[in-house]
Amino acid sequence: MKHSKLLKSNFSLGLIFFIATILLTSMQTATVLNPVGIWDYEVPTEQGTLEGEMTITKDDGKYDISIETTAYGTLELAEIKISGNDLTANVELEGATIEFEFEFDGDSMEGTVSTPDGKLEITAKRRKE
Repeated sequence: MKHSKLLKSNFSLGLIFFIATILLTSMQTATVLNPVGIWDYEVPTEQGTLEGEMTITKDDGKYDISIETTAYGTLELAEIKISGNDLTANVELEGATIEFEFEFDGDSMEGTVSTPDGKLEITAKRRKE
């Protein structure tokens, strides 16, 4: 009987150790998106490539995004939401809502700008300071 209790005890300890090891190795430190900085963007269109500067700041846990454009001046994005490496926002422009969807990967970003006339691709690189 002592032998079977010892085996059960060792088996239980081994099982607990195995489960703990699996849990610890599967737990990864989540990388938190940090899009703060100045981004040089490009939007290819049929009329040519639009280029400009997008500035992302964070104050008291709240993000602010401004996009410099030649046609519309500075656009201040609203309803900024972050999920993983994705960021969504929008802006009201000439009576229409323009939707932005960005996916960040380190110092690069790609995404779409949805306008009433269709979707445009956007890419950007973060400036090195």
